Formats: sequence, structure tokens, C-alpha cells
Amino acid sequence: MQLDITFKNIDPTDALKDYASKRLSKLDKYIDKPSEVHVVLSVEKRRHKADVTLSADGVVINAIEITEDMYSAIDMVMDKLERQVKKHKEKLQGKKGQTKNQFEAAPAPARKRSTPNVIYERDYFVKPMSAEEAIMQINLSESDFIIFQNTDSKQINLIYKRPDGNLGIVETLV
Repeated sequence: MQLDITFKNIDPTDALKDYASKRLSKLDKYIDKPSEVHVVLSVEKRRHKADVTLSADGVVINAIEITEDMYSAIDMVMDKLERQVKKHKEKLQGKKGQTKNQFEAAPAPARKRSTPNVIYERDYFVKPMSAEEAIMQINLSESDFIIFQNTDSKQINLIYKRPDGNLGIVETLV
């Protein structure tokens, strides 16, 4: 981890540098790739401000904390930064604890072809309506299809949503 500490309106002390770097070293367990950390410690009147920017794993995370004591500002900003890094790390987690990069790099296992389970819907009510009415009904519903009795032809019809966003109508011939 490349660390850069800047002091504004405060005398740079080794104690503050060591304290900040010690607290930042706890983040190494969450970061896979080498990272850059820029810490700005500043004082304005009685406000002690710690501003930390972390660039790691292709993401930039920033945390700022203002208190009356520089050490407590460093503690609070590091806690905040650690929560953000953990949250980002969890977001990258794939199935079974693998990160996305590991998951994508692993070769895909050969899939066995299995027959799909058939679930019978026996209580489907076929309502008589016109094709225009069926189009209006499917646009209003979240269903992918509607089976209806066409009032014009008296035949059973099916209207369905196509993958391209259009609607399809199947007219039966009996």
C-alpha cells in the first residue's frame, strides 16, 4: 500500500504519521491488489479534520471526519473507511465465497442436460374477449401470456409477450 500523508495548518509529527499508518494497515486484509492512500490531516480553529482517499481494486473510496481531537478524527475516519471497504468487498463476493474475478476466471463446468419439470395449471379460466381487449389486458398485467376465447371467431386464442418486446397471437384452428 502506497501511503501519502499531508498536513495542513498543523505541524507534521511522527506520532500522527505512525498512528495513521498503523490504523491504515488494518485495511490490508480487505484489499487484494496494491493500493494508494492519500491522507489529509488539517486543523481549522478547533476542528480537527481527517480526510482519507483510498484507491484500490478499481474503486475510489473517500471518508471524512471532523472532531475536536486529531486522534479521534483518525479513529473515526478509519472506522468509516473500513465499513465502506467491507461493503465493497461483500458486493464483489460471488457464490460460495468466491470473488467475481475468481468466479469469472474459473472454467465453466460442463452442464448436464436434464428434462425440465412440468407443472400443470389445471384451473386456468378462459375468458371471452376480443383481441383488442386481450392486448389491453396483457399490457396491464405482469403475466407473460393470456389464453382467451375470441368473441369474434369463437376460437381459443393465446396472446403472449415476445422477447423483442412485441406481442404475439396464436389462433387455434379447430
